[in-house]
Amino acid sequence: MKISCIQTNTPAFGIANSGKLKTLFTYGLPCMYTGVEMIDPKKVQKLMNQNAFESSASNVLEKLKPFDNSITDIEAQVYAIIKSAAKLHPNKSLQQILKIIAPSYKSKLKSEQLPVLQEISEAAKELPEEFQYRFQHFMSETENKINEKPIFLPFSSYEFKYKLDKIKEDIGKNSSPKASRVLDKLILEASRLTDETDDKTLETQQQIMKFLKIILKSSVLKKNEQLNKLINESQKRLNHEKFLVPFSRKSFIYDLNNIIEPVEDENLKAKLRNLAISLPTSRHSVPAYIMKFSREPSWKIAYRLLWPNMASVEHILPQSKGGADEMHNFGGAGTRVNAERGNISFVEQLKQVPDTAKNSQKYIDALINLVKKGIFRKTGVQTSYIDDFCKTIQTQSEGKVNLDKSKLQEHRQKGSILLGILENLHK
Repeated sequence: MKISCIQTNTPAFGIANSGKLKTLFTYGLPCMYTGVEMIDPKKVQKLMNQNAFESSASNVLEKLKPFDNSITDIEAQVYAIIKSAAKLHPNKSLQQILKIIAPSYKSKLKSEQLPVLQEISEAAKELPEEFQYRFQHFMSETENKINEKPIFLPFSSYEFKYKLDKIKEDIGKNSSPKASRVLDKLILEASRLTDETDDKTLETQQQIMKFLKIILKSSVLKKNEQLNKLINESQKRLNHEKFLVPFSRKSFIYDLNNIIEPVEDENLKAKLRNLAISLPTSRHSVPAYIMKFSREPSWKIAYRLLWPNMASVEHILPQSKGGADEMHNFGGAGTRVNAERGNISFVEQLKQVPDTAKNSQKYIDALINLVKKGIFRKTGVQTSYIDDFCKTIQTQSEGKVNLDKSKLQEHRQKGSILLGILENLHK
């Protein structure tokens, strides 16, 4: 797709960070890839600092209302379901609402998962004999997880530390200095856990886990569900106790890969992996989304509804490909589409997201409107950013996308004329 563009020789101006662009996010810029109005992360962070997502569903939905047009895709479907449920349970939290509706969606998710798991079992009959026992045991555990039957699960210090870091990342978005210190203390103590769990290390690991529990119980995070669940389940794993383990698509793929990695038949391995990848995800399946987030705190449920279209700085030429961390290489994109692009070329992005050209024009038009309203002058952003963005897009698209910035040229000409008139009046 080609859009007429007036070229200029304005040199690119570099700013060694993205702070200038971020000041414009508060004005509801459209995503350069999807055209959806982006959400300013600072506005979301402010709500989280006020614990706005921890109250009743009716109050939370009122807080989310300004972002209605920016909640799209699978999140829009879940958002509509939450709104409907909140009419019946206005005083419940978002977490409580998801837990109320979870049972019906659990059966729907199971009906999506079972056919795929059956295909995997059928395909696995081609595995060599020496892999059959381990695979059958793995599938038996998977069946127990889906049917909510307790299982034995070996303790993994690597997994424990990883989950603890993820919890710190989550809590860090909405925590006090005291909470941060507690998490640092837990992570420091957890660093003493050895990589291997065997007869020689088991007792020490059990003692460390008990001490972690003591630290948590005497802290401001003593009621945190994520931390309590992680430590309690880890104690059970170290004590070789059975407990309920929810099915996780990500864990299933990881464990399956471990089993089949030594298999020599590459075609069979690819077939099994592709089938596993086809299991429903929270990205495309409403039941999977609801089941995944029914285990999360209310603030995270609200945050994730907003996250996909929260504004982020996009490097038009990826940094990994030599792209500069400067203003002329920056664009505004929703967090999800930014993450999904990864480091593919802009030309490839045009193929994967065909509306990129059209929506990059929307982005430019919105920027020009901000110039006309005096926002660029107010925030200290130079209007040459628009020229630079236009030029970078043209270059990185290999000439396939030429953005129209003629309205900016008209505005500049009017400004020049007005300036000339004012100068004559002062003579």
